[in-house]
Amino acid sequence: MVIIIGGGITGLSAAYELAMRGVPFTLLEASDRLGGLLRTDRVEGFTIDAGADSMLAAKPAGIALCEELGLGPRLMSSTPPRTAYVHARGRLYPLPSPSVFGIPTTVTGLATYGLLPLAARLRLLGSDLEFLVRRRPDATTARESRSDTGDESVADFYRRRFGPATVSLIAQPLVGGIHAGDVEQLSVAAVAPRLVAAASRGLLRRAPAAGARDSDGLFKALRGGMGELVAAIESRLPPGSVRLETAARRIAWTGRGGEVACDGDTIGARAVILASPAHAAAALLADTDPALAALCSEVPYVSTVSVALAWPRAGIDHPLAGSGFVVARAHSRLRITACTWVSSKWQDRAPRDMVLLRAFLGGASDPGAVDRSDDDLVEIATRDLSGVLGVSGAPALARVQRWAHAGAQYHVGHAARLARVDQRLAALPGLFLAGSGFHSIGVPDCVADGRAAAARAAALIR
Repeated sequence: MVIIIGGGITGLSAAYELAMRGVPFTLLEASDRLGGLLRTDRVEGFTIDAGADSMLAAKPAGIALCEELGLGPRLMSSTPPRTAYVHARGRLYPLPSPSVFGIPTTVTGLATYGLLPLAARLRLLGSDLEFLVRRRPDATTARESRSDTGDESVADFYRRRFGPATVSLIAQPLVGGIHAGDVEQLSVAAVAPRLVAAASRGLLRRAPAAGARDSDGLFKALRGGMGELVAAIESRLPPGSVRLETAARRIAWTGRGGEVACDGDTIGARAVILASPAHAAAALLADTDPALAALCSEVPYVSTVSVALAWPRAGIDHPLAGSGFVVARAHSRLRITACTWVSSKWQDRAPRDMVLLRAFLGGASDPGAVDRSDDDLVEIATRDLSGVLGVSGAPALARVQRWAHAGAQYHVGHAARLARVDQRLAALPGLFLAGSGFHSIGVPDCVADGRAAAARAAALIR
């Protein structure tokens, strides 16, 4: 028997893998629903993803799972134009295309990059010239934002490689915004390895040939929202294999298996997959391995809020030709951190002649946002969007979704911590950790991590 703790996309992916292999399992989920941060609400003709609304196409695990589940025909790309913007100095600046994490990969894109002052663009032009790029300091001169492993923060990487102006204008709104984190602490190797690899090859020397740009979009979504993926997996799981509203309380483990104590029961298991947040895993492992539990508890988390708002199209002055914007907080008075133009980005998400937007608040820069009332959050988001997009009148629909302590932060030193975690797990065969608190950023990574953990568990018990 395999026990899976946590019914988010990681745990569901593990459950699906075990079901396909014919391995018996029980999935324990503390809440009354499966899906975790994947949730789709349908109300008054609107399709509203409360969490992630899409998957990165460059990571194949999510799309491959959809195809296995028969959801391939339901996948869609975002609607052109796919222009994203940065809000700074009271206006929206388009990000160049093509670009990598906000850094243009063509000289033309750099020359027209109005977000950056001329001096910053000239400095960025020299980012491919090694003699202009400061060498990364070694451990003896590292600041607090670097670990003794030589890991480097996102801010230090941008500052060193692309110039100091890019930290607050590009790195924080884009990388910090995506992860709801502080770029002075986030590890560039952990959260943006693609940028590190691209920069090492020379970004401006990587301009694509004519016609070689990605015409199908970087992200894929499901036509009925990401909740379709949750429902499709659930339909493939054996009857009785999922126990909702059943919280795991403690794990007792030996070298040959152990027990999971949960609400009203104790279940014996040969393997356990913890697909829960790192802080929840820490509490469960406290008796089995205090050192491992301590390592899990070190993973920091932030809380975020999304506010879905709808207006008649005639009530918004802005053309909304694009996917949305992120906020350069050091250069903006807005409290929201980003806004997705949902009905412009994805087809059929709002009734005809209506506009659906999602504003985001909270994260490392605004930890108190999650504790504000729904009315306060709607008012803040409406006020900010009114100033940026020319919105008039009260929203026709407003829905608030809080994600308390749900955003794992990969700070400098995260990889070194994971190495120590793996060392501890090696002494506990049959015990597996998976999900966003450890190796996985985004839906595809969580899918891959959950399925890989399930494959290892299946191999162990057979």
